[in-house]
Amino acid sequence: MTTRELHGTLVDVLLELAWRQWTALGVAGTRGTSSTVIDPEALLVATMSIGRWDARLFDEVLDWVVSNSSIVDPARLRRLARSAGSEQRRLMTAVVRIASQGAGRTGLEKVETELVAREEGASYALQPLFRSARAAVEDWVGPDEVFRSVGFARPTPELRGMSRAPDASNPACLRFKGRSLVGVGARAEVLVYLWTHEWAHGRLIAERAAYNQSPVAEYLVTLADARLAEKRAAGRRIEYRLEPNLRAVGEPTPRYVAWDSVWPALTRVVESLDSETLSVEALWSRLATALDTERAGLGAEGFDIHVPDLTGWAAYGPTRLEVIVELIIDRAQETVR
Repeated sequence: MTTRELHGTLVDVLLELAWRQWTALGVAGTRGTSSTVIDPEALLVATMSIGRWDARLFDEVLDWVVSNSSIVDPARLRRLARSAGSEQRRLMTAVVRIASQGAGRTGLEKVETELVAREEGASYALQPLFRSARAAVEDWVGPDEVFRSVGFARPTPELRGMSRAPDASNPACLRFKGRSLVGVGARAEVLVYLWTHEWAHGRLIAERAAYNQSPVAEYLVTLADARLAEKRAAGRRIEYRLEPNLRAVGEPTPRYVAWDSVWPALTRVVESLDSETLSVEALWSRLATALDTERAGLGAEGFDIHVPDLTGWAAYGPTRLEVIVELIIDRAQETVR
């Protein structure tokens, strides 16, 4: 494939993946999936990038956030947004502001405060929000002031109010089952990880949960003390497993994917191929850099794409890069089947 063909195919596949995950969470549509447990915060941050290729997806997700802001985990969202790109953080600022206007005070105010602080003093030119928009910025009629304030031009969103709350009985919505039982926070993340793994230790759970290790360790000890989990020594680590009755609450169990690592890697790879001004050679080089930088994310649990050493790839041509992107496309398609 050419770089343009790779980019177009990857965008289409990631949009399909995002649509299926969002409709499973309650966005209006019929393409929901139940094959893997969804990470709503990682998905939301990723949609600030991939959603720019699909205005309908972006606005349906905005509608969902307005309707369901109370069950979004603001602490996780803050942590995941820290490693996002500047454009993603600015768009998250706009989404959080609109959600707060539509739903009153939510737990997302601290997210906005941190996002604004991280962009303080930055300057950026106004640009169209949606990548398909070819009109000059000055041709936009009545651009929305919230999005304009963060550097993006678009008409004011007309939200349909058709989003639903996630159905916690859907295996893909396992995180919301945990949140309905113990509230939004680290405890729900602990349950999700232990529901989807036989044994696990606190540091690993904390990494996947995007939480500090302290609240995770505290809850694991609480579960063990209440005999709701058993523990065992594994070298210097203590591993935990839920007792059978509590474990059964999480059934049927979907496949676990570390979307908190995978989604950022996917968005950065697709963005590396997005340019109408760079030469073909420059695009291949930028793709090689992205694949090398995102090696850990692409190889994360549940996605498992191995990116080999790409040193000297240019001497052999871009075939090796093309093969890796095709593997990424295949793996993303597998997760929605």
